[in-house]
Amino acid sequence: MMEKIREFLKGKKTYLTAAIGLLSALAAWADGQITATGLLASAWAAAQACFLRAGLANEIAKSQD
Repeated sequence: MMEKIREFLKGKKTYLTAAIGLLSALAAWADGQITATGLLASAWAAAQACFLRAGLANEIAKSQD
């Protein structure tokens, strides 16, 4: 069971974490706990995590060829 979950999550953990962070920031913004600037900063941080993950995956794939 755990092996299936690990296999499913392989390569997706960063994107899931970024999406959860973005949804949390959106909920905080909707509740008035953070400003629009805070929401944009959170979105930018989530995007950076995704871009960094994709870039590392590309470089690792290139180095293994």
